[in-house]
Amino acid sequence: MNRFRTSKYRNAAPKIPKKEVGFKVLLEFSFALDFVTDLDFSPFDGRLLSTCSYDCAIKLWQIPEEGIKELVSSPLCVLPQLPGRVENVLFHPSASEVLGSSCGRSVSIWDLRKQQQKYSLECHQDLVHSLCWKGDGSLLVTSSKDKKIRILDPRSSSVVVECDGFDGMKESRVLWLGNTDKILGVGFSKSRAREVIVWDVKDMSKPVQRLSLDTSSGILMPFFDPDTNMLFLAGKGDSVIQFLEISDTAASFVTQVSSQVMEEQHKGMCSVPKLALNVMACEVVRLLQLTKSSVVPLSYCVPRKSHREFHEDLFPDTVAREASMTADEWFSGSNNPMKKVSLNPSKQQAQQKTALEKPQKPTLKPKPAIEAEKASASPEKSAAEPKEMSTDMTSKVVAQSTPASKPAAESPVRPRKAFTGVRSSKFRHLHGTPMHKSNNIENVRNLSISMPGDCDGFQVNQEFAAFPLSGPGGQIAVIPLNKPCRLPDSGLPVIQCGSGVMDYAMDPFNKQQLATACESGFIYIWEVPDGGLTDVINSPSVVLKGHYDKPNIVKYHPTASGVLASSALDLTVKIWDVNKAKALITLNGHNEQVFSLNWKADGTKLATVSRDNKVRIFDPRSQVSPLETGPGPEGSRGARVVWGGPSGDWLVVTGFGRSSNRTISVYDHRNLSEVLSTVEINVAPATLIPFYDEDSSVIFLSAKGETTIFAYEISDEPPHIFELSNYRTKEPYQAVAFMPKTVCNIKEVEFARAVKLNKTSIDLIMFQVPRVKTEYFQDDLFPDTRVWWEPALTSDQWFAGENGTQRNMSLRPDGMKPLSEVPKEAPIARKYDSRHELEEVKSTEQMKEELVSSMVEKLRNYDDDPLPQDLQEGVDDDEWDD
Repeated sequence: MNRFRTSKYRNAAPKIPKKEVGFKVLLEFSFALDFVTDLDFSPFDGRLLSTCSYDCAIKLWQIPEEGIKELVSSPLCVLPQLPGRVENVLFHPSASEVLGSSCGRSVSIWDLRKQQQKYSLECHQDLVHSLCWKGDGSLLVTSSKDKKIRILDPRSSSVVVECDGFDGMKESRVLWLGNTDKILGVGFSKSRAREVIVWDVKDMSKPVQRLSLDTSSGILMPFFDPDTNMLFLAGKGDSVIQFLEISDTAASFVTQVSSQVMEEQHKGMCSVPKLALNVMACEVVRLLQLTKSSVVPLSYCVPRKSHREFHEDLFPDTVAREASMTADEWFSGSNNPMKKVSLNPSKQQAQQKTALEKPQKPTLKPKPAIEAEKASASPEKSAAEPKEMSTDMTSKVVAQSTPASKPAAESPVRPRKAFTGVRSSKFRHLHGTPMHKSNNIENVRNLSISMPGDCDGFQVNQEFAAFPLSGPGGQIAVIPLNKPCRLPDSGLPVIQCGSGVMDYAMDPFNKQQLATACESGFIYIWEVPDGGLTDVINSPSVVLKGHYDKPNIVKYHPTASGVLASSALDLTVKIWDVNKAKALITLNGHNEQVFSLNWKADGTKLATVSRDNKVRIFDPRSQVSPLETGPGPEGSRGARVVWGGPSGDWLVVTGFGRSSNRTISVYDHRNLSEVLSTVEINVAPATLIPFYDEDSSVIFLSAKGETTIFAYEISDEPPHIFELSNYRTKEPYQAVAFMPKTVCNIKEVEFARAVKLNKTSIDLIMFQVPRVKTEYFQDDLFPDTRVWWEPALTSDQWFAGENGTQRNMSLRPDGMKPLSEVPKEAPIARKYDSRHELEEVKSTEQMKEELVSSMVEKLRNYDDDPLPQDLQEGVDDDEWDD
């Protein structure tokens, strides 16, 4: 009979104050801002305000205790500028000094103490309309112009799940219903009717409820009270406030209760924090309506016979204005429950008394705006000390919920790098040189910058470059690399996959074949015509069906033609025979999503690294469970694994440490329980994508949106990881891929060639080693290379248990003499003369005597020198005035 039970809040009636009493005329004092797009108060400090605006900046403001009585022109701090207009800002509900924001198609998470961007999630296909934290702050929900609702895990930079949102073209809003698994959205239907939709995170394939409201054009603003389950909707430009109720036990999850007509139209709306309500008057919710010239309070009170006692049934314990964890704790993966306090006035007095008796925790002084700009312009330099602020203002700046025994304002920890000694490397001073602009591909348009974090985002071979384009249907552009040109403004022929692309890979043995893993759950094999695409292709040559969830990684076999490995969100890895369009092997053993998988160079084994912080080795043809399992990177934001090392038996893994430091680690695949070596590189949000050159043992590391390509040498000498010279670009790049060794200009000592994908162009980079005698073939740098673009065996042979070895070829150009065959010049012999040696040798006593003499000469006696005042010209006594 729960469905017929009456709610105690259903009779809550709004109380509108009289115009001459309750209305407050807006003061003309404000902040010095551009056009503001959003603002949010800190849940732990009522005087800390975050704003974003058209100037592409996020600013934090400290409101004086006495309120704003004049123009406030100096913000407390300014975060590093974003590339476009910032649309939304929202403080974290449980962690201090954490802020979420949206700019264009990306969502950013900020560490306000360090004033730096920790995570950037670029998984949206269009403008982000709104975002909302879950009640415990573990997840985010967003709505976007691409008509999708997404659940994001910011700390892993991944999309947990997504579903179709509102069909209308106008802006939509999403709201997490407290700390539950329900999400509520408000938007427009295809017929332009305003509607409310509720989803269950556990199954977002279909809504829990869809409620149609009216056909007004105002964008709805939702306000939800998790303590009472009361929901309020107010449309911009409307004059009606609708009261609805949320209930799991009623026949309808969302039920309309009442509506209130106001005298003026809504310009904005907000809800007052629970601790500010008049609970003795049974006030359960208070809204503030912003009109053209005033702020109108609207109180919802539950009618009771007596207001002398506190009605505990109406006021459960509510969230306290105190953070349950610090920013560092949340960034490291903690999810501490929110602290609760009683709304009973008598208990509040006891709580306030206890709080006063506790020692005050140190507060953090954010850097001023000028210092924040310096830090964003020069991240390598340490930030200067913040400006001094008065004690009464700093007492309520961004609160730091660290134990009292620890200092609040800790200096940022710099990444520690392993001491690599004075080892000399042939590639220590490698340098990158951009190739001439005549080799570039210009006018790249509509590049997708929101590919999933498990995708490398760029693929090249001897002939083509493939990159994703934005827009519906999962589009992949395939451009001939040997035909530099300016791409057309529109009408570029593409591969149309039919659904969003999760990952894609080029066949190493067929330059015209491409595999794509799509959100539809299928893997498609595409054939590119000779010379490249001339029209849109939307019919794949092969369709691979078998995964029960979206495949997120595809990787071709390195020695057998027609063999493909794929991982999916169903936590399985499948080995496909592409020629038979069938999965012949399914590997198990993963507990969470696979971040990366990679074949060993000989194709006998497969390595994976997953979100459960584990590295695994598989021998797919012998058993479906892992051969070896060991600890991987501690962070859960992303990782990559490649095979490398002197004999190709090591694993090189990139990922994140606990403190968000990006790391590179080396393992011996025969014993994954111990890490051979780990080096911390720097602190940045993007996952490092490795490319290992087995001929030189050099690994290049690139990351989306950065300006540096890191280089390290992997050696059998401890500590095994040796830093080389890095390559820096002028502008941030989107992805980097490397071409086969045969394209390198060996005569110019070029040992690797990279193709760099920018937002609007594609250019090439030559990586060279400085040498003096470039007229000779540097055979110490260029051993015979493996012809990895030719298969060693067929798919049938590999699945039958055979192993093949690819041939090697020399890179020496015709007519070049190897450096090792050049006769060495004999050193010029010096005639030995013992007398000359004896003349140069000095005894210890002689050297001491010379040193003392030199010091005495410099420290000569100044006793006989006149004093400076003795050299001044004086005056006679009679010249002094009386």
